[in-house]
Amino acid sequence: MSGIGGFLGYGGTAISMATVCEAMLTSLKKRGQNEHGTFISEDVCLLHTSNPYTGRGPLRAVLGQKAYILVFDGELYNKDELIQELKKLGYYLPDASDGAIVLYSYIAWGEVCVERLLGVFAFAVWDGGRLFVARDRLGLKPFFYATGPRGFAFASDTKTLLMHPNINPVMSLEGVADMMLIGPAHTPGTTFFRDIKELQPGHSASYTNSGGLSICRYWQLKAKPHSESFEETSYTVRKILKDAIARQTANSPELGVFLSGGLDSSAITALSGCKDTFSVDYVGNDKYFTPNSFQPDDDNSYIKEMVTNLRAHHTRVVLGSDELAEALTSAMQARGLPGMGDVDSALLLFCQNVRESVPIALTGEGADEIFGGYPWYQQDDEPTTFPWSRDVKYRSSFIAPHILGRFDPQAYIHNRFEEAITAAGSLYDDDAKERQVRRMFHLNLDWFLPNLATRNESMSAFAGLTVRSPFLDHRLVEYLYNVPWTFKNHNDREKGLLREALKGLLPESVLWRKKSPFPKTHNPAYMSKVTDMIRVVEKDAPLFTIISRDAINRLITEEAGQPWYGQLMRVPQTIAYFLQIDAWMKEYGVVLSI
Repeated sequence: MSGIGGFLGYGGTAISMATVCEAMLTSLKKRGQNEHGTFISEDVCLLHTSNPYTGRGPLRAVLGQKAYILVFDGELYNKDELIQELKKLGYYLPDASDGAIVLYSYIAWGEVCVERLLGVFAFAVWDGGRLFVARDRLGLKPFFYATGPRGFAFASDTKTLLMHPNINPVMSLEGVADMMLIGPAHTPGTTFFRDIKELQPGHSASYTNSGGLSICRYWQLKAKPHSESFEETSYTVRKILKDAIARQTANSPELGVFLSGGLDSSAITALSGCKDTFSVDYVGNDKYFTPNSFQPDDDNSYIKEMVTNLRAHHTRVVLGSDELAEALTSAMQARGLPGMGDVDSALLLFCQNVRESVPIALTGEGADEIFGGYPWYQQDDEPTTFPWSRDVKYRSSFIAPHILGRFDPQAYIHNRFEEAITAAGSLYDDDAKERQVRRMFHLNLDWFLPNLATRNESMSAFAGLTVRSPFLDHRLVEYLYNVPWTFKNHNDREKGLLREALKGLLPESVLWRKKSPFPKTHNPAYMSKVTDMIRVVEKDAPLFTIISRDAINRLITEEAGQPWYGQLMRVPQTIAYFLQIDAWMKEYGVVLSI
């Protein structure tokens, strides 16, 4: 777990370059307390922080008369292959660190080196006059940037960029619209800040002071015929998943697994052979949990069965309502943006507990997106809006009237949705259902997954824990994009293909368990806590420049309320989201420009 940052140009400030570098580095240390380094030359600054086992930086290599400097955040899972290829070309690396391999890959192959990298990464290379930057195919490592008339700045998080005096915490009307109508997700390539952008997954870019910024997409899903039988497909799925897990667990003796007792995490646990497992639960859930269509049963009995079956050493982390609410601000700081409320803070607290035992953990994140596990995959009708936040009218009812009068929420979401579905490719012989599933695959991968991946990465990084997601190996994603829906939905069961691929590996009860989301608190004490917290927010607080206080007063009297986002964010989580917005605006001095 590392952090990177820096800038090229961005002069015109009375504050010295060294002072700006130090301020950004101090902020970045939250992503790596133990090791840190700085490269400063002329008008270039590169920053790196890390924990001991992730290596030092920045890294330097000299070829002839030219020097190359790299800052790298991430992990490679094909290191041995890359080292052998580089040796054949005559390159001898100073060490086998991930960063050194990336640096020499760039020297050997230039910008197209990213196509050879298997793993998760965000990095920047200075090669004298030009800065080259890149982000992994699925965006599992963060990369934010800002451009201006005098330069380019980048960082692993938004709060580090705000340490630069030429980057201001301004929020435009589009930012407010995204926050209230799409949030806690956001339009790809943007943030809630007007001047801070996000390098999209599968993209690279280069910057020079004379030519500015040039962005290139180096990876995207491609529609092509699927020729394998169902049995062959099931075999291939298991083969790719096993290889992904083997690569991500190699040379990692201190390793744990997030085990919820669901199909996905149980599969990762069984295939990895890991004996240290961890789950999260909440004070009072044994008393207050009520089954529903989204969360039909409690996790604990399935966890016990898996632990017994695998003879694992299990740790159950139990969180209280007060600590969950009190961690909302810390979770916001970890993201640098408002997030999923207590769904974020629960993961942050959980990761902090796990980190006391192991430095690395595997998770089942991503299986629902690529195997079609969410309820909206099962719908017969073509989607007309984002299925995880359908009610635009409900969401817009919370927007302060003076802002709501400035734009049309329905038109805004319609335009964003149309932009999203046009990205989906299709084959000439796709029937209506296959075309719909391809669109849903893109929607989930481009709009829904990034929010969950950001949650995973930012909460774990803040806790000093490295989290790996084998289901999000891009080879598996590419393969499943073209697998027919009838295969994925085998036997009319969500993730039927995955269940078939895992036969003989899991207990039958776990193998056929209905999908259940990340566990949340059902204790009414939590609702009381966040209600008390939002009631005491000052009348002139920044929150109420965006959100109607009357609407919040109505919200806290609702017993059930409408879902805000996905399957997890109901009334308590919506209140928590608003509390995070207020904390975010206060901490970063957010200014509206509408």
